[in-house]
Amino acid sequence: MTPNEVPLTNKDPFYETQSIAVPEAFEEFFTHFYYAANRTPYPVHKKLIPSFQTILVFNLGSKISISFEQNPSFDAPNSLILGPIKKNIDYTLSPGAEMLVANFKWDAFYRFFGQSLKSFNEFIHQPDDLVKEQCFADVWIQLKKAQSLSEKVNLLLDFSLPYLRERESNVAQVLAQNEARGTLYTVKKIAAESGYSERNIQLNYQKYLGFSDKELNRYQRFKKAIEFLSKANAASQPIDWLDIVAQCGYYDQSQLIHDFNHFIKMSPTHYLKLQEDLCMTAL
Repeated sequence: MTPNEVPLTNKDPFYETQSIAVPEAFEEFFTHFYYAANRTPYPVHKKLIPSFQTILVFNLGSKISISFEQNPSFDAPNSLILGPIKKNIDYTLSPGAEMLVANFKWDAFYRFFGQSLKSFNEFIHQPDDLVKEQCFADVWIQLKKAQSLSEKVNLLLDFSLPYLRERESNVAQVLAQNEARGTLYTVKKIAAESGYSERNIQLNYQKYLGFSDKELNRYQRFKKAIEFLSKANAASQPIDWLDIVAQCGYYDQSQLIHDFNHFIKMSPTHYLKLQEDLCMTAL
């Protein structure tokens, strides 16, 4: 929804956004926390680019509206889970809206809730329904009362600690290989190096991550193209489309455009024009 933003901090006194690093002890579970507060007298509209992450959102202020794909918009409850985020999400923060978002990393949703993403039929969940308790409702009350952002983050970290389970051994080796190399191996290569069958690895991707390796590799290629475009745009450099195609592993420019339309429903050039209104996170 609103979790992830490329500009790490926006110090606008009326519309504030911050991307907050997590302590080392939590780095296996969260990429970062994200905070946004709209103190302007008008709604703020944003678009979240696919991240393939699952996110935990606390709505701490006035109305936040969310929509995705062709579905009608809905108002965010006090807390909710979205993901894995594979397509654009549009959201609107009304005047007085405030939110805090935790971005789960890799298999952290499974480790937090002890449930497979593959078993879900819905994209949106209320976390108390998953744990069969009212603990998220209770922490929401505490977050509302907290006076500072640092206090809110510390509350959320303290709340999370009892839920964070050890990583299961049959996924640990696969993810360790990918994280160590900073890239994703094909299932065939992981199977050859890990000793697991290709079928077993495919099932583990779906169970622990909520998507297939094919989906994730396609997304990583798209994300790399986004990073190239963003850096060139920030440096006011001309875009070398053929170089981006070659560097990101595309066959040609039409395949690059096809991926942009698939993930964010816009062309690469349209993306460049709308960058300030787009939010993105990364695994």
